[in-house]
Amino acid sequence: MTESSVVSALAILCARNERDHALRTIRLLIESRIDVVLIDHESTDGTRAAAADLLGRGLLSIEHLPWRGSFSLTDQLRMKAELGRQAPHDWIVHVDADEWLCSPHPGQSLLEGISAADAAGANAINFDEFVFVPTDQQSFDARTCHEAMLQYYFFQPSYPRLMRAWKRDAGLDNQTRGGHKLTGAALNLHGQDFILRHYIVLSALHAQEKYLGRRFSEEDWLKGWHRSRAQFRPEDLQLPPAAELHRLPHWTSKDFIKTAPRKTHFWSWTKA
Repeated sequence: MTESSVVSALAILCARNERDHALRTIRLLIESRIDVVLIDHESTDGTRAAAADLLGRGLLSIEHLPWRGSFSLTDQLRMKAELGRQAPHDWIVHVDADEWLCSPHPGQSLLEGISAADAAGANAINFDEFVFVPTDQQSFDARTCHEAMLQYYFFQPSYPRLMRAWKRDAGLDNQTRGGHKLTGAALNLHGQDFILRHYIVLSALHAQEKYLGRRFSEEDWLKGWHRSRAQFRPEDLQLPPAAELHRLPHWTSKDFIKTAPRKTHFWSWTKA
């Protein structure tokens, strides 16, 4: 691919008290030649100060989103949409702090993959979600989990599942479907799905800290979002045994197993 055929892409990431996750994800995006804007959702763990070291090195700005006392995906998506409209980039990428978005081809950066999709006439890209989880006694560090965590399951309750990259001027919207699916008459998905690695929890303790007692905004709740993650009890968050998970041969591998996709997350398996 020639330099002139490479498009520009901006990833917009929102984080609250996920400093190490956010820093890792921002660095991985920058390595893939994706510009980044961080929305700091009024973190209290030093996220903003730590990320400031990356300003001018691929991180374009750090924006502020006020915290209103509960998790609000509605607020996050609304701000991401506004930032996307203001951006001069060809493509927009919606990413969360605990994710790693990749091209499906070995040796191809995310930006090169997006550029190939653009050259093929597509204006949006679907991502397959591979959820990485520890087993009961394991604990991982958010700074290095993308290298150390190899056990995963393929999560696909529906298809297409996660339309996380789209051409900025295509008239597509990712707010209506909760940041999962794009809407718009001009939608033209790329013919090949990309890879989204989701480091959903790092240990049994982290699962409880992340989900027990989490409050969601009334706007989100009325839209029917987060239903599977509300009102957890400690026993609901039991981690799966290794036998129920696939395993990558190496953290750089893209040889994911996609047979028998899971329709629910691990906390629902025992109930099922």
